[in-house]
Amino acid sequence: MSVSLLRQQLSRTLRSWRFPAIAGIGIVLVALNYWTTFHATFVLPKSDPTFFRYMMLFSDVGAGGSIYCMLLPCIAALVGGGLYSDEKNSGRLRMMLARTGRRDVLRSSFCAGFVLGGCGGVLPLLLNLVVAVVRQPHMSFIDGVDHIATNPYFAYYPVIRSDSWLYPLYKASQPLMLVVVFALIFVLSGAYACLAIGASAFIGKRYVEILVPFAVSLLIWLLPAILPIRAQLVANEFSQVVFLNFSADAGPYGAWGAAANVMLFLVLAGVLYGIELHRDAL
Repeated sequence: MSVSLLRQQLSRTLRSWRFPAIAGIGIVLVALNYWTTFHATFVLPKSDPTFFRYMMLFSDVGAGGSIYCMLLPCIAALVGGGLYSDEKNSGRLRMMLARTGRRDVLRSSFCAGFVLGGCGGVLPLLLNLVVAVVRQPHMSFIDGVDHIATNPYFAYYPVIRSDSWLYPLYKASQPLMLVVVFALIFVLSGAYACLAIGASAFIGKRYVEILVPFAVSLLIWLLPAILPIRAQLVANEFSQVVFLNFSADAGPYGAWGAAANVMLFLVLAGVLYGIELHRDAL
């Protein structure tokens, strides 16, 4: 791997329009989540103060979290998925291949893309965290029982339901849970960006690679619809739209679904990497 090329790709992308664009998307998602949570047709029941009420993925009422989960592959690919395509379309790739070789260029692109995709994926949630802490600088523990079902006049929505796969960690340590959530989204986003980089080697038009991880994630999300009912409950949790929606009933298999999701995208990216690596030998 070429360290100098890796630094150039990181520096070039950090100074490009991509990160400001993701920041703008993040601001829109945070505003949408806040509006749909606190300005809905009903009044959100009061509970102990906690900034999680203002955060996507932890607010089961707001719409921002669901949209963020759906767009996450596109967001990650927009930031880190176009490195190899940029080199190819700018005309720099031929000189790089002559100087460092295809292996080094690919490795540098995949490593830089993973880091950039991870940073881009967590950026909207990081902006949301800052706003949430400013709005409500408290971290009260709220149990995972939905009391609205039993007493709708004196109730609250749980931050994370007791049957969610993340609830034990939320109950044990909320700061540690936040670190795990951000690390999970970082790795997921990096895997999405790697698949986009691998696909960009075989796509002629620029920016089309952004749609590849989104298309694969959409297929994973729709897959349970064609499976038997018994298999749907397990297969459904392999989609990031499900296992990243922490406030909902994601069931006990969310952690396995997240691991399988990451492995699937990395394996697909690795296959495309291997095919492109041996292009010179063909």
